[in-house]
Amino acid sequence: MSDFSINKKFYPPKDYFRNLPIREQEQLSLLIGSNLVFLLLFAFFGVVLFVFKYLVIGIGSLFILAFFISSLFLIKKSHIHFAAWVTTSAILIVSAIECYGGPFSVSNFLPYRDCCFLCVMSVCNYVISMRRKQLYVFFGIAVLIWIATNALRYQPLFQANPSTAAMNIIVCSLGIITTNLCILLFDKFTNHVITRAEENENRSSLALSKISNVIMETAEGLNIGQQLSASTAKAASSVEEIGELYDYINTETTTLSTEAVTIKDSSFQINDKADQMKKSVQSQSNAITSTSAALNEMSASLSNISSIANDQRAGMNTLVNNLDSQMKLLHDLVTDMMKVKESSDKVSTFVEAVNKISAQTGLLAMNASIEAAHAGTLGKGFSVIAQEIRKLSEETTKNAQKITDTLEENEAIVNATSESVMTFSEYTKTITEELRKTIRVMEEILAGVSEIDTGTRDVMNALTQIVDDANVNTQLAEGVAGEIIQQNSALQNISNGTEQLQQKVSSLEGLLSNIRDAIQEIDSNASANEIVAAKISGALC
Repeated sequence: MSDFSINKKFYPPKDYFRNLPIREQEQLSLLIGSNLVFLLLFAFFGVVLFVFKYLVIGIGSLFILAFFISSLFLIKKSHIHFAAWVTTSAILIVSAIECYGGPFSVSNFLPYRDCCFLCVMSVCNYVISMRRKQLYVFFGIAVLIWIATNALRYQPLFQANPSTAAMNIIVCSLGIITTNLCILLFDKFTNHVITRAEENENRSSLALSKISNVIMETAEGLNIGQQLSASTAKAASSVEEIGELYDYINTETTTLSTEAVTIKDSSFQINDKADQMKKSVQSQSNAITSTSAALNEMSASLSNISSIANDQRAGMNTLVNNLDSQMKLLHDLVTDMMKVKESSDKVSTFVEAVNKISAQTGLLAMNASIEAAHAGTLGKGFSVIAQEIRKLSEETTKNAQKITDTLEENEAIVNATSESVMTFSEYTKTITEELRKTIRVMEEILAGVSEIDTGTRDVMNALTQIVDDANVNTQLAEGVAGEIIQQNSALQNISNGTEQLQQKVSSLEGLLSNIRDAIQEIDSNASANEIVAAKISGALC
């Protein structure tokens, strides 16, 4: 951890570092660490040389230190490739110094020492090389250094034992060439693996981005739960208004029934009065006063009947208008239900898209796992990523299936609610038609009452001639009796109509209960939709 912290002190600015390829980001730490190690080693080596009074070689060590310090400075200033070349140059200089300036003795082991040093330096150069060109340059110069060393320093070896020296030189040359060729081949292999890994990572990132976008769109589509909640609140408000209308209709029908009974009782009283008038006409001298009083009462009753009928007709007109408004509200509710169904169909389309992308992601994860297996130990990390992608794909498929099931339940509920609303609309239409018929009957009653009132006035005007026109008054009394019979028939029709209206109102109460239950189910499913949307949002986080 401490080494990593020391390396970070020499890192370039963050913006520059983030734009570097992944390999260079990882290798930068090796470049910095290698320069620090060389810096410490050559500083220690220089101190030792000065202690043992090898002043020339000690000054050379300080010269090499300048290369490593310059490399670290260039890295800090964002010139990492130039810094790598500086470090490569320092390694080549060190290799040349070792080959030309190292302790010399006529020994067959001398070529092996220089060969091993060049091989080790080749490996060090591979660790700090940021470009493949550095490996080729180092390989070429190292071969030149080796050739020059053989030509200039190993002459005593050839003079002492030519065959042995030649064999040693050949073996060491093969070692140097083999080491550098293996380094070049391994570098090519690692570059290929890294390129493949970056391509697969880009594909995986693109697939994950597409999945995230689709899931976000699905989550937004699932916000229909909130719209369902708003629609159910609106429907609940409409149901409350319908409930108030139901209470009003119930009250008015009860009042109308009571008034019809009252009018019917009054008509029976009028009928009795008419019979009395008929008898009084036969005995004119004793019945004129009571006949006049009966006619006055009958006129007042007819006026009362006319006033009540007019009031009831106005109330019935208001009720018909309210029922028309109710039918409009029901139509709006059906329209909202259709919108909910359309939104559910859109969400189903999104879910199908999620299933397709999830299947493609599963195939991509399986292919990535196969490629990771081919890569061996170098692909283990990428294999873990592929497994996580496959798990995410499976989880997405499960969530998409849950969403589909919930949408199917929503569709069934919306269809049931729409059927209930249409049935209720038909009942409301029937009630409206019945009320219109009742209004027409009441208009006929008003016409009959008007005729009765006219006849009564004629009777009152004829009282002054009651003696001479007794027969005429008798006929008028019979006409009044006939009108009263018609009135009783009309009142009976009103009574029957109010009973049917009460039955319709009772069925309206049952429909209101069904609508409330359907609204509660819609609200419950809307809450479930919101929970699913929250789960998907949580999965994205």
